[in-house]
Amino acid sequence: MKKRKMLWSVICLMMLTLAGCGGGGGSTDGSNDGGGSGDGDNTLVVGMASDLKTLDPHHGYEVYGNMVYYAMYDYLYRSYDSSTPEASLAESHEMDDAQKVHTFKIKEGVKFSSGNDLTSKDVKFSVMRTKNLKSSTSHHTENVENIETPDDYTVKFTLKEPDAAFLVKLANNSFAILDSEVVKEHGGTDAEDASSKDTAEKWLNANSAGSGAYVLDKWKQNEELCLTKNDKYWGKVANDKVICKEIPDVNNQIQMLKQGDIDIALGIGVDNASQLKDQEGVKIKNYVGSTTTFLLMNQDEKIGGPMANPKVQEAVRKAINYEELLKISGDKAVLPLDIVPKGFVGGLEKEKDYQDLDEAKKLMEEAGYKDGFEVKFTVANFDTEGMSWTTLGQKIKDDLEKIGINAKIETSEIGVVIDSYREGKEAFLMMHWHPDYMDINNQLVFLPGDTVGERAKWMDTSNTKMAELKQTIQTESDETKRKEASEELQKLLANDMPYAFLVQHPKVLAYRDNLKGVNYYEVQKINFQDVGIN
Repeated sequence: MKKRKMLWSVICLMMLTLAGCGGGGGSTDGSNDGGGSGDGDNTLVVGMASDLKTLDPHHGYEVYGNMVYYAMYDYLYRSYDSSTPEASLAESHEMDDAQKVHTFKIKEGVKFSSGNDLTSKDVKFSVMRTKNLKSSTSHHTENVENIETPDDYTVKFTLKEPDAAFLVKLANNSFAILDSEVVKEHGGTDAEDASSKDTAEKWLNANSAGSGAYVLDKWKQNEELCLTKNDKYWGKVANDKVICKEIPDVNNQIQMLKQGDIDIALGIGVDNASQLKDQEGVKIKNYVGSTTTFLLMNQDEKIGGPMANPKVQEAVRKAINYEELLKISGDKAVLPLDIVPKGFVGGLEKEKDYQDLDEAKKLMEEAGYKDGFEVKFTVANFDTEGMSWTTLGQKIKDDLEKIGINAKIETSEIGVVIDSYREGKEAFLMMHWHPDYMDINNQLVFLPGDTVGERAKWMDTSNTKMAELKQTIQTESDETKRKEASEELQKLLANDMPYAFLVQHPKVLAYRDNLKGVNYYEVQKINFQDVGIN
């Protein structure tokens, strides 16, 4: 037996050396129509251009993060194609009359990839770790006041205040359930000083500690992520391996999909999709997406300079030709009025003719910048749903020149820009926002003093009406009242915020036609374990 294991290890090592983590999508001459790996296993190969910075789900805050976290970790609830969460490990849920205490019975018999049983103590550890890490995703857990574990399969959450989106939030990676014993062994902690004492992220970037459908084989940032089937997983898995290849160039994704070198292409835009029309062996699906690009204008005059002036901010919003933005973004693109995308409670849209150059010039003069000014405009080398940020950035630059703003575009890699954006160092930049969970409460991070508000240095929380509407949206269980509050808040923000919301981008999913069970979901993108290969 030992000799067989040793021989198999040598064979695996040779295969990994020759073929990355176990395969590619086929030959470069198109003779393989996808889904096949070099070693004959069912291997799903996905091409994407991600901003993935960490594999620790309690630190992750990037658009493609949940796609990977959903593959490796379990949750009490999961989110699919609607805002209604679906129970996963939660067997039952009870809520008290005050809507503050949530009690869950969790599935028994679930094991982590280590072989340890998943129990209530792991749920508590995981949530408290997120909360105390004070990471980018920690704000989702801030409302959790206390967690009790009456027995191994009962978890009782007590919230500080009612949260209409609590079950939806449980489907976010901030609530991913980690193997507490293994994470602690590698420097993890859920103690109050976790933000300074927890050192498990580095280990979790090279290993997984979950009970999900897959375990991590290896990850080389900006190149390739490899997952293998978890033989201890309690559910069904339709394929053996998943390889996510970083392919920033959309044309390369298209060519590789045509040839069968990848099975799914996640970077295809509406315009690029025409290259795949009637392509043998390829299918295309179109979706209304929820990822929105926006401009951030820093409220701190020391950082933002003229961009900190509210009249300049309004002038920027009025100067943009939104009708042209719709055209270049493609079919199913939407113009959100501001922070709430279409599909969320009360989401409002801009009129196509929102642009008003005369009004914008008047606002510039009132702000004291009749002759205009020059400002650094930070735009990452990145795409949102196949749409190049530099293309969008040039469009914004051209529009702003008409009111005297010389926006000097400076480009950089997405990771560098995200770090600077999160630290609130940018005067004027383009960014995108993808909801962490499918509920309007997620969008409230744009308000003053909250996550994105802090990045814009928008810290004045003295607007009592705004605070009142925020509270109603966060806690009200009556959807009609939430809708009314949502619409009122958006109208209030339309002329008073340090942002200009550009476009809600459509989503195109392209994949090989020998796949089955392929669907795109806004939170987790592709649910890998459902995708079968014929």
